[in-house]
Order: sequence, then structure tokens, then C-alpha cells
Amino acid sequence: MEQNQFNQTISQGASPAAQAAGQPVAPAAHTAPAGGQHYTQGNPAARPGQAVIPPYGYAPGAYPYPGGQYPPYPPVYGKKAKKKLPTGIIVFICILAAAVVFGFGVLVHSVLTASRSDESEKGQNPSSEIEQYDSLNDNALKPGVDSGNNDLEIELDGEAGKEMSTSQIAQSSRNSVLGISVYSTSGILEGEASGVVAGTDSKKTKSYIITCAHVVDDEEKNYVYKIVDAAGKEYLAAVVGYDASRDIGVLSVEKVGFDAVRFADSSTLQAGETVVAVGNPGGSEFFGSVTQGVVSATDRMLSFNSQNIKCIQHDAAINPGSSGGALYNRYGQVVGINYSKIAMDDYEGMNFAVPSNTVVERANKIIAESLKTRGAKLGIEYYVAASYFDENYKQLIITSIDEKSDLNGKAAEGDFIIAVGGKKITDKYSIIEIINEKSPGDTITLTIAHKNEKTEKYDTKDVKVKLVEK
Repeated sequence: MEQNQFNQTISQGASPAAQAAGQPVAPAAHTAPAGGQHYTQGNPAARPGQAVIPPYGYAPGAYPYPGGQYPPYPPVYGKKAKKKLPTGIIVFICILAAAVVFGFGVLVHSVLTASRSDESEKGQNPSSEIEQYDSLNDNALKPGVDSGNNDLEIELDGEAGKEMSTSQIAQSSRNSVLGISVYSTSGILEGEASGVVAGTDSKKTKSYIITCAHVVDDEEKNYVYKIVDAAGKEYLAAVVGYDASRDIGVLSVEKVGFDAVRFADSSTLQAGETVVAVGNPGGSEFFGSVTQGVVSATDRMLSFNSQNIKCIQHDAAINPGSSGGALYNRYGQVVGINYSKIAMDDYEGMNFAVPSNTVVERANKIIAESLKTRGAKLGIEYYVAASYFDENYKQLIITSIDEKSDLNGKAAEGDFIIAVGGKKITDKYSIIEIINEKSPGDTITLTIAHKNEKTEKYDTKDVKVKLVEK
């Protein structure tokens, strides 16, 4: 997106969280956490339009008999003399009542004492409470921990096969595109999102779920992630890793039996091709929602939350909760992971997905290295200048340098960056694409032009700069 004003309108589908998320998502939440997640906050159990219907029974002003009438009572013809009970019987009844009251008091005291004793034991031995989280307990509120030894290698599917109808794609995705619920450790649903099954490890003990990084990037909050299948059953999941520079994250779950998706080569995708989006807009309540559209463009650079990602633009409707869902081609192959949309009154059908080639490359790196990164940056702010040194190229004018940037002392505000790695800059994304291929700590070479105050001319020099983490 070229305009800065658009940056504030992107709604990401985890949200976590997001959603949490969407968390915008609503994460694109997720209906989502987050960040900037796409999560939709609030109580997921409360739904608009729901009325509370009182249970059957009596209510003030209501009568148990038809017509609102009380039942008839027999007439009273006169008064009868009351008979007095013998004194011995009265004394016996009083003693019996006192015994019952005393016995009830002893029972209540015993129950309260046992309860306090039980609570005391729990406080002295917290491990008894933690053990319940070791299994895939639906009520587990402790984050899952990935066991490591991740060895899945995802490959692109070269065989397109036969064309599939939208209905066939929808049916085939039921066990491949899952839901993701993001909880706080206190049990509050923070957001919801989507994810696709990438495959299982070599031992067939766990499955890997690919989603968006903004759904699972939880370093600031201790979230609990669960995978939701088509039957609504939840399985405790663990974060394997994420790369926020591409907005790709991976979860693992100790459950097999899902169907892995097939990833197509997104470089062959063309504008105008039919695509089908499958995900959970609004969360698991709308599990497996299917929308259809066309590819609008294949290489849009989208800027959001200080990240710049090259995306597929399409008009298949996505909403908060769709983050991490699949974008299929007409052969039932995944060509992208839905990421965000432009949400403004004057815009419609501008939705974005991370290309499958990027997804596969990043997911493989995340799984192999348990990678967790928000990406690399120079640590500067700049704007694109009109051609100054060469009319065929552009330059970047540095407006500020962060104190943590390695460029401190090597360049100054007002200097031009005219080349990166010896290649002249052709547009404002030239440097972004190069940095996106790097990691924090990597070094790149910038060609800097600095104005000489004595000669009023610009001197150029090559500067090696170490990238920092976002």
C-alpha cells in the first residue's frame, strides 16, 4: 500500500489475538489478541439477539391453574374446639427438635473443617493441580510446551491434478483447515483464528498447524492455544515458533489424523484466477466458512505494524477470525495463507494472503530451528526522494536514526541511501525486500551519500551495517 493512511485501516484476521488478534482481527481474530492482533475481545458465549427464557415454573403474578384462578377450598361451616396435646408428648417433641438441630450443626462443622483442610493441602502441594495439565485436557489452562525434535519438511505440490468445484474444495478442507482458540490462563477466551494442517512428524506423534504470526506471537502475554476440529473438540497446542516479518507462525498438537493440505507454487499464480478462501470468520461458531473470488494481483507490498510483506491481493471475503486460513486455487491446492484486509467504508474486496512459496519456506525454517523472530530492521526512518543522482533511480533520505541502530555514527539525518549491496534503489521497497531476507545480526552494505559542507557536493561511501531486531 502506498499511502500511510491505509496503514491504520488494515484489519488482520489473532488474534490470538485476536481474537485477541483479530485479533483487526479479529488478529483477523483471531476473532482476535493479537496484535495489533486480530482478536475480537469479549465473552464469546454472549451472542447478539439471544434472549433469556425463564424456566418453566411459577413467577410473581402467575397462577398454577388455568384462567389464573386458585383451586376451590371446602366451605367452613363453623368452628370446632381445639384439642390440647398431653404435656409428655410436648416435652418429647421439644427434645427431638433440639437433637436434630444439634446434629445438623455438627455435620456443617465437619464439612467446613474438611474443606479448609483440603484447601490447605492444595496450597502446600501445588503439583497436584499442575498434573492435570499434562494431558490434552479440554479444561487445561496451562500453555502447551512443544517437545522439540521437529522434523517435518514441507514441499510444494508440483502436480495440480484435476480441477475441483468449490463444493469439493469445501468438503476436502473440513479436516485440513482448523480453528484456533486463544485463552488466557484464567480461562477467558481472548480470540479465535484459523490454521491449516501442514503434516505430521516422522514418528506420527504430532501434527503441525500453520497460522499467522500475529496469532501466536505471545512473548508479552502467556496465552493458551487450542486447536478446534470440525466436531468442535479442542486439543491443547504449543507454539513451535513464528516469523513476524512474513506473519507466519506454527503450532504443534499431540494429535494425528488430520489431513495435510497441498501447497501449490504461488509463482505461477496469475491475476484473474479463481480462488476459494476457507476459514473461521467470527470464530469457531462459523467453522469452515467458504467464500470465492479472483486474484486481483500477485505481488502487493503491504505495510502494517512496522512489517512489510509481499502479498496476494484477492476479493474472496475474509473477516476477523480468518487469519491463518487457506486460500485455495481451483485444483484444491493452497496458494496462500489469509493475512489481512483493508477495512474502510469506501473500500471493498481488498483482501490479502501470504503467498504459499513464502509460507513453505518460512514454516520449514520455523519448524527446523524453533525460530521465534519479529524480523530484522535497520533502525531508521526515511522517505523516498525524487531522483537526485540518477533520474533512473530513487534515493532514500534518512530522517532519523534509532539509538540502537548500527548506523549511528556511520550516517546522519539528511543523508541519502542510494544503493543496497551494490544495487541501486529503484523504489521504496527495494531495501525492504533485501532486509526481509535477513535476520537480526546479519550485515548488509549501504551506499551513503553525505553532503560536504565545504564543497556543497555529496560524497559517497560504502557502510557495513548490522541489522537489529524489530
